[in-house]
Amino acid sequence: MEEKVKNIKRINQDNFDFDKLLGHEGKKVIIFSADWCPYCISFFNNWSEYSKITDFCIADITDVESQLWDSFDIEVVPTMAVFEDGILTKRWDGQLQRGLTIDQIESVNNYFESE
Repeated sequence: MEEKVKNIKRINQDNFDFDKLLGHEGKKVIIFSADWCPYCISFFNNWSEYSKITDFCIADITDVESQLWDSFDIEVVPTMAVFEDGILTKRWDGQLQRGLTIDQIESVNNYFESE
């Protein structure tokens, strides 16, 4: 994983602040990821190279018992969700045995540029 992604603060169910998310102004991407997922590693290598997004965080759901799986209805990692002014406005769900692609990263970039 690229160094700049390794240094991104990870949040998990213990420190996930729903009130802070709901009160956030503007667009923010949350990337749901698990350390055991090989597609997440590949995704973050692509994210480091192709993403133009600066306002994002990683929701670490490595623990399969994490409440974040259910709270956000996550079935496959990685999954990206865009919240705008605290409201879920766009989502890209990972696909089994594929994860998320460069095209989906580009789609997030385009979504942020279309303000």
